[in-house]
Order: sequence, then structure tokens, then C-alpha cells
Amino acid sequence: MDRLWAGAALCALAAAIPSLGQAQAVEVIEPAPAVQAEVGVIAYPPPFFAEFRPISASDAVQRLPGFTFTTGESVRGFGGAAGNVLIDGQRPTAKSVSLDAMLQRIPFSTIERIDLIRGGAPGIDMQGYTVVANVIRKKGTSTVRSVQMMVKPHLGGDFVVYNPRLELSTRSGRLSIDLGLGGRHDRSYESGDGYLRRHRANGVVFEEGAFAADHYSDTVGANFNGEYRGDVSTYHLNAAVDRSDTDRNELASLVTSAGLAFLERSRNKARNDKAEISADYERAFTSGITGRVLALKTMREDRLNGLSLTRGPTRQSRETAESGETILRSSLSAVRSPRLQFEFGAEGALNYLDAASSLLVGGAPVIVPSANVRVEEKRAEGSGAFTAKPRDNLTIEAGARFETSTISQTGGANKEKTLSFLKPRTIVTWAPDGLSQVRVRAERVVGQLNFRDFAASAEVDIGTVNAGNPDLEPERSWVFELALERRFWSRGALVLTFKHEEVQSVVDLIPIANQFDAPGNIGDGTRDEAKVNLTLPLDNLGIPRGQVRFNAAWRDSTVIDPVTGQERRISLQRPFEADVTITKSLPRWNSSVILEAGGGLGSLGFEETSYRISEIRTVKELPSWKLIWDWNPDPNFLIRFQWENFTSRARIRERILFDGPRSAGVVNSIEHREVSLQSMLMVRARKQF
Repeated sequence: MDRLWAGAALCALAAAIPSLGQAQAVEVIEPAPAVQAEVGVIAYPPPFFAEFRPISASDAVQRLPGFTFTTGESVRGFGGAAGNVLIDGQRPTAKSVSLDAMLQRIPFSTIERIDLIRGGAPGIDMQGYTVVANVIRKKGTSTVRSVQMMVKPHLGGDFVVYNPRLELSTRSGRLSIDLGLGGRHDRSYESGDGYLRRHRANGVVFEEGAFAADHYSDTVGANFNGEYRGDVSTYHLNAAVDRSDTDRNELASLVTSAGLAFLERSRNKARNDKAEISADYERAFTSGITGRVLALKTMREDRLNGLSLTRGPTRQSRETAESGETILRSSLSAVRSPRLQFEFGAEGALNYLDAASSLLVGGAPVIVPSANVRVEEKRAEGSGAFTAKPRDNLTIEAGARFETSTISQTGGANKEKTLSFLKPRTIVTWAPDGLSQVRVRAERVVGQLNFRDFAASAEVDIGTVNAGNPDLEPERSWVFELALERRFWSRGALVLTFKHEEVQSVVDLIPIANQFDAPGNIGDGTRDEAKVNLTLPLDNLGIPRGQVRFNAAWRDSTVIDPVTGQERRISLQRPFEADVTITKSLPRWNSSVILEAGGGLGSLGFEETSYRISEIRTVKELPSWKLIWDWNPDPNFLIRFQWENFTSRARIRERILFDGPRSAGVVNSIEHREVSLQSMLMVRARKQF
């Protein structure tokens, strides 16, 4: 609660700063000389980032005032869920390589500038965002090789994380090639030592003892990106492969109220293999008309084995899944003038999933609905949009996508259904002056079905089973968003965003045969969100080369519970998330000191709750802090020393278990589990040459 009040005070201070700034000379960031200034576009040349000493595009992007980096979502198709960073004006064509990983392999020394585009610009596809960053690389010949090694020992001395990586980025005239090879041996943040306690509704404890969780993972991957730029045509080729092995071990040493000691053990081992290849061709037909064709193929194989040993019958589960996607997409953009542009697109995709699962309890098989299924989807989408600037300070983007897909399932149920949706979107951006913007968005958003929800799955460690649901439909919502932005003190920015969603067919958990939980549609609901993004330079407050970045989101939602018939929050929505980063640059020492509970919303802790037939499950994480010292012996060499999780944050899981359905209101027991992860020291060295 103290941190929440501190965040509120910080926001109030930031809100007052713009008015204070009116009495001072405001240093406006000018675009690079070769770039024409556009209303709503701020160009940040390399000198702007000098005090932060970035070594890659990723480092620089995360220093942009008033900008929150979003990597996008992993969904089927290519038309949606992109991240909010472009590279040379284009969305990267790879899906299996994260946007952050792509930015990390772009050396900062090869960047000409980074444009922050607010509300749209000629020739730029905003990907549905109101604000995007565009990383523009220098032309010419260059070769940069990067070697990175990270070592992170846990202070308990029982585990060491390591992460080696090799990268090559070369540009020679019209040809550029990027290569990456790396691996990681890691321990999940869900690991730690703690305790487990079970008690009755009246508070009487009947089982308790020590608990330990060790979740390990090993990952290795390689990726390739090639580009050739001709006079009027550009060719791209991407390829990536990745293998990940995870091993989750949990052990509880419990004692009953009668003094009986016993153990509960569980182990889940998984292997995930992914491969992707894509190619696209872009051609400029005229100075204002550009066409693009993309072909992409992904393949994935997942295997999971689970074992749980308790005082009850032994539980064993096995799941296998093979999936793939083939995409063909084309688009045409026409820039009629700096004030008007059009964009048209068409996409076709084929998707499939083959999933099989089995569950044994005490050696006897358990029949679970939709345990073995094959799901296939044929999907087509067409889109059209225009961006207009009727005035210098006003931008309007309007368009629509029409999607139709036929999903067929064989196995647990033999069904086929066709779903069609029209998804209009309008974004209006108004700049009342050079430092302020108002952005309004109205859009119909259609969620995407997760094919794994069509198949059964089990959590043997806690004895729950999810049935597959062949009748699941995508969630739809009307989204209304208002963003207010104010820039101040040259490097400062405050953005307040308010969003309301009217949701149809909320996807949550529903009862199947009053025995199993399954993903399903539970009716209509609402979601509301208020966000603040603050970049506060501290120079004007007497701390030269200091900066505070603060992001926070407050959320609320309503839906009718399918079990109790009462109103509640939508499952897994986090009421509050926040992160904060405090940076002090020390030029004399070629260093920066950083105090961070950040790197993404949630680092200041979170809470999320899910509702099952006979259980309410809540997961909480307390804040996790890092103290960082970045040292640059030279511009191409960065060494980071990091004391991570020095507060030994706790992760808590509470399960309220009912006798029968929750609607009866009879609580059988309450399980409270809490683990604390050890502090870690990290040293990461990255050298470019």
C-alpha cells in the first residue's frame, strides 16, 4: 500500500510539472537535419541517448520518453498482434523470434535515428497502435560481431543461470545479413523455498510443513535474417529453430495434526520444439505505391509428462501436440500525399493441431472429454484503411478488417463451424500545441481461439483436470480508449490512458458435466483500465542526468459467474500492476546506476484469481527489486553487474476448496502455499567488434 501511495504521489507531481514548465524555456527535440519534421513525429538521433550508453536498439527503444515497449502477442496469422516497434518502417516478418531479440541484435552504432510516431505518418502502418517507434538504420557498409555471456549465481549457492549468445550483423551495399545463436540455462521465478499449510474454514490447521519448488529450463536456438534491397524491390528471408526443455519439481514435507509425517511430490517434464521460415517480397511500383507479398510456415511439437505422488492414488499424465501454420499475405499501400494514404491487405492461412492426452489415477485410466483431437482451421481476411491529415494538428485513421474462418474438429467431437467477423477501427489524434496530444480509439476486437482449449489437459501436481471444449467461440469486444499526452522539460513525458471494453462471450472457465472445468464462454461483461506512463527527468529537480520511469495500470471487470450466478471479476485479470526504474548516469565513470522494479508491468507485484467449479485459486507476487551498475569501458563494450531480487520476493498461492460446487458455499479446506526465491548476483558482458 505504501508503494501505491508513493506511485500516486509521483503521478500527482508529474501532472503538476507541465504547468511549472510553462515558465521555463522548453528545449524541443529537433529531427535529424535530413528528415522533414512531421506533426506527431519526434526524431531521436544517437546523441539523445548518449548519457544512457546503449549498445543495441533494444536499449535505446526502452529509453524513449512517453513510450512503453510492447512485444505483441503470439497468435495465429500475421495481420494482428504485432509489437509496437518497426525496423526501417516495416514490421519484422518473423513470428518465432521475439521483437526484443531482433532489436537486441541491431547494434546501436548502426542506427541513424529512432522516430517516435504518434498518430500516424505517411507510409507507416501503425499496426493498430496509436504510438509506434521506428528504428531507422544507417545505409552503407558495416559489420558488427557481438559476443554476450551472462552468469547469474543464486546466493544460496545451489544454482547458476548462464546465457551465452553470438550474433553477426553485416551490411554491404544492398545486402544485409543478421545471424544469432544462443542458449540459456535458467531457473523459473516460481522456484523457491517456503511452506504449505492446509486448514479448515474455521482456521483449524490439519496439515502443514516445508515446501520447495525447483523449476528449471534449458533453451537453445538459432535464427537468420537476410535482406536485399534493389532499386525498386526488396527481398527478405527469415529462418529460426528453437528447442526448450523444462523440468518442474515440487516437494512438500508435511505433518498432520495427529503427528503423521508424509511427503507430496510432483514432477512435470516438457519439451517444446519450434521451427519457422518466411520470405517476403516488396516492390515500389511508383514513388507512392508499394506492394508486398509474404509467405510464412511454422511448425511446433510439444510433449509433457507429469507425475504426482501423494497419500492418495498416484497420478500420471501424458500430453503430446503437433501444430503448424501456413500463411500467405499480400498488401498494397498508396501514399497520395503527405496528408493522405491508403492501405489494403489480404491474408489466407491454414492451421492445424493434433493433440493427445491420457490420465491415470492409481494406475486406472480416467476418461476425459476431448482427450484426443485434431483441429483444422482455414482462415481468410481482407482489410482496408486510410490515414488522413485534414489539418497539421489532426490525424484520422479509419479502416476495417473482415475475417472468416472454418474450424473443424475430429476426435472427442466431430464438428465444423464457420465464424465471420467485421472489425472496424477508428483512431483520431489531435495536437492542440507542440507539446500535447489527445488520442481517441474506437475498435471492435475479436479474440483468437486457442486450439489447445479444444483438447483436455491435466495438472497432476494439484489434481485438477481441464476438459476440452469443442463449442468454444472467440471473445468479442468494443474497445473505447482515450490517451492524453504532455511533454515537458525536453526529455519528460506524461501519458494517461483510459480504456473501456464492452465484452461479448467472455472466455473463462465453465463446468462440463458438473465434473470437469473447461475453457468456455460465460456471457457478456465489461473491462476497464486506467494507465499512467511517466518519464521524469531529474535535472530540473537538482539531480543532473537522473531519470525516473514509472508505469502503472489499474483494472476492473464484471461478469456473471456461471456457477454461482453472482457478479465477479473476470478470471486472471490483475487489478494492479506497475514498474519503476530510477537511473543516475555517471559520465565520469562511464557508468549508470539503476534501481529497478521493472522490465515490464508486474514487477511491483500482482494478484490474479481464477474460478473453477469447486475452487477459487489466487496467485500473488510481492515486489521484486534489482540494483544495477552498467559500466562501458568503451562504446562497444558493456558490463552489467546486477543484484537481483535483493528483497527475496515471495510468491503466494491460495486455494479455497469447496465440498461440491461453489454455489453451495460449503468450504472444505483452504490451502496456503508461499515460496521465496533467493537473491541473485548477475554479471553480463556484451562486446561488439
